[in-house]
Amino acid sequence: MRFLTLLTALVIAVMRLTAPLSAAPAQSPHVPVIVVGGGLAGLLTAYELEKKGVHAAVLEAGPRLGGRIQTADYGAGLKAEFGMQEVWEKNPLLSVVKELGLETEATDNAYSSLIIDGRLYPFIQNSQKEFFKTLFTADERKVFDAVIAEMEDLYREATTKGLTSRTRALQDVSYADWLKAHKLPGKVEQTLRLTIEVELAALSEQFSALSAILEWRVFLFGGEKNYHVKGGNSRIITSLASHLHGPVQLNAEVVAVKSVPQGGGAYDCEVTYMTGREMRQMRSDAVVVAVPWVRLHGIQFDPPLGEARWNAIDTLGRGQYTVAHFIMSTEAMKLWTTDNGASPFPILSNGPLGVIYGPHNKGNGAGEMVFGLLIYGPEAQAHHMKPRDAKRDEILAELDKLYPGFSKYVRATYMYGYHPASVAYWPPGRSPLDEGSALIRQPKDALFLAGDWLYNSHSEGAALAALQTAKDVAAFLKKQSPPHSLWLPAASTRP
Repeated sequence: MRFLTLLTALVIAVMRLTAPLSAAPAQSPHVPVIVVGGGLAGLLTAYELEKKGVHAAVLEAGPRLGGRIQTADYGAGLKAEFGMQEVWEKNPLLSVVKELGLETEATDNAYSSLIIDGRLYPFIQNSQKEFFKTLFTADERKVFDAVIAEMEDLYREATTKGLTSRTRALQDVSYADWLKAHKLPGKVEQTLRLTIEVELAALSEQFSALSAILEWRVFLFGGEKNYHVKGGNSRIITSLASHLHGPVQLNAEVVAVKSVPQGGGAYDCEVTYMTGREMRQMRSDAVVVAVPWVRLHGIQFDPPLGEARWNAIDTLGRGQYTVAHFIMSTEAMKLWTTDNGASPFPILSNGPLGVIYGPHNKGNGAGEMVFGLLIYGPEAQAHHMKPRDAKRDEILAELDKLYPGFSKYVRATYMYGYHPASVAYWPPGRSPLDEGSALIRQPKDALFLAGDWLYNSHSEGAALAALQTAKDVAAFLKKQSPPHSLWLPAASTRP
């Protein structure tokens, strides 16, 4: 009898585990706007809508908010970024950070130390001008300055006139081919390649010259400062979420978005999402989909996005990043610190070390610190298909070559990757200024797309998309007849 009872219980448990998903999704209240995606673009869109008097519900597929803005907390005062590392000076996100009352710290120099042909050129001088004296000969510096001046001129033309005959020609060739056509000295070409390959997380052969020049802005016109939020960039996410009145639902994977016209310019939108093993639905007047472009294919759109939009999305390149953090003894500082206390970090390289950010802090009371690297391009892609311990050993072997004895100070290793892609880049034939990019920035009925991939490869793109999307959504709702009504939930879920 006991055996039959246990067998019956086991059968019931198995039936529960294998039971199909509910065919009739649970209904949720109607809200003015549903934002799909709780990364920077999604949260900032919701935040900006809140300022305009429109409350939005945020559905995030993962267990935490922030997307690629993530600060790892290892305890004992050890924190380090494994997503967005900095905010450039002209990034509109910086104004939002200040508006939120978050304190920042700045880095004055846009350029970094470089490893070219196995040799380290450390930026430990007091100015960019002094650094370039150690990097280039006088003739090389003239050539470098001439290319920078040319890119500044092209940037002005592209951003004021769009796709002219000259800028369209740049869109049609790779950045690598554009540089080769200049017949540059080897060190100059490598500097121009490295500086932007890091930003686009791909090799110069993979992205168009025009998209590269648009990304070069942070180094042009004297260069921009970059900022980091004290206490970690994740504080941006926490602060944005704290200002929202609508519900924030984690572990809510959206699988379908449907919009039906109701007349008078209004739409009835239905978003279906999965939480646990249960399908649920939420309705709204408008939907903002703010997920990485490589995740759009997992959503069924009704009506469909259309061939032209999908073509613009599918032809974006997949930039790759992997972040490695080493918890290590602060005694290792002696390996790279000069007599005057100068540090060479960050260091740009085109090998397995990528961007060597170095120590993220000066250490805690226990004599420990976090040492970080941002590996990019093909080297990062290889991390997806190799054991973590093997990649760790490869990285440590390279660091031992650069700083003999480095590995003996390492106590723990953590790696963070983004599969199948981290950021978008525009291959030859494409750019953020082309017709396809303009199309996917345009709303489709009551559907709005948001994300960095609409504008560039950085958080700046996410901020630009969010600010514009919030304006577009607010204008769309205002035109509806009758106008939308605000919806205040009784309670909301916080991250």
